[in-house]
Amino acid sequence: MLTYIVFYSRYGNTALLADAVAEGVESVDSMDVEMAYVRDPFTPQEVIDADTVWKESKEKLEAKYPAFDPEKMKEADALIMGSPTRFGNMAAPLKNVWDMTAGIWMEGGLIDKVGAVFTCTASLHGGQETTLLSMYLPMIHQGMIMAGVPYSEQKLLTTTGGGTPYGASAVVGEESNMPPDETETAIARTLGERVARLTASLKKA
Repeated sequence: MLTYIVFYSRYGNTALLADAVAEGVESVDSMDVEMAYVRDPFTPQEVIDADTVWKESKEKLEAKYPAFDPEKMKEADALIMGSPTRFGNMAAPLKNVWDMTAGIWMEGGLIDKVGAVFTCTASLHGGQETTLLSMYLPMIHQGMIMAGVPYSEQKLLTTTGGGTPYGASAVVGEESNMPPDETETAIARTLGERVARLTASLKKA
């Protein structure tokens, strides 16, 4: 069984959360993971080059992760999507991914697949939950089955950072220089594990 983790990340924090989600998925027997870093088709290269951290992060992420492949969506048994927050919504590159899936929707290619989401924000009340919910909307239209983080994950009750039942999240600071902490990555692993277990259960049913 395959889980496809698709994410956009500017400074690498969402990628770190994606790695933690993947660890959770892989902790479940018989579940494989493939990851895709969504390239930014909108920002001019000269704008990226003017931001040294962004430029270096983009180069590292493109070298480490394959590009998004729509066919992988159909092949996968589960789909987990991640994006930094943009004014309480998913970033444009990830929204563009969904805008390219009209054909998959017409085929019913994602119906009954398990879906989950994760995000990073600059501040504690910077739009984590609205962003997570915004990423669920296309999944609902595609007929997917949503998976959040249940409160059996006790860290949801103790974290002062990005814990939320809607999905994994991290607060990474105004300068995006605070990588996801131990609690936030633990919640991300829990999300990945839950998606994998739900997917395995559905396949056996």
